[in-house]
Amino acid sequence: MDNHRALLICCALSATLLLVGAVPAPAVPDVDCARRQDFNVSAIKGCCSIPTFHFESFRKQCGQYMPDGGPRVSPCLYECIFNATGILRASEVNVANARNMLQRLLGNNQDFVDVYLEGMQQCSGPVEAMVRARRPRPSSAVAKCSPVPLYYGICITRYVFSYCPSSSWSDTEPCETERLQNLNCPTMRESRGGGGTTRTIAQITK
Repeated sequence: MDNHRALLICCALSATLLLVGAVPAPAVPDVDCARRQDFNVSAIKGCCSIPTFHFESFRKQCGQYMPDGGPRVSPCLYECIFNATGILRASEVNVANARNMLQRLLGNNQDFVDVYLEGMQQCSGPVEAMVRARRPRPSSAVAKCSPVPLYYGICITRYVFSYCPSSSWSDTEPCETERLQNLNCPTMRESRGGGGTTRTIAQITK
């Protein structure tokens, strides 16, 4: 009797395993890396509700790079803010100083402070790649400022798009497609200087 019961249990377990194995795994959307990514202000703001940056909190230290009616984002502005807050120490991100800077820029948006901080810590490698691939540019006042802080801004913007807090993410098919492409498709757009992404940051943060 015990042997018969054990046989029944064994058969039941085998049938269950067969059924589980027959259930198809959730489909992963195809990612077409040949498709041009529409990584622009409408894609970012429409998918991830990124809060406005409060650059005014740095006007005392960096007001010369925030002219009325002028662009909010520039290598000189980012370099000034990084220098004023001591973000980089020998090319390493000072986490405590970075968090203080983000809290001044983002206020009480703690979820975004956290994800921006995570992005900053993940961007050292990509920023180094951008610097190596940087194209020579004509001499100008902007050229006198280091591009490294702005490159961090470019890299972090893409990171935040990929890891946007769920409460601020629009869970639509186009947004998920853009996020999957951003996560899975290598791009050299930023490494060529990130002009398009720089303009996008300017529109998001103003």
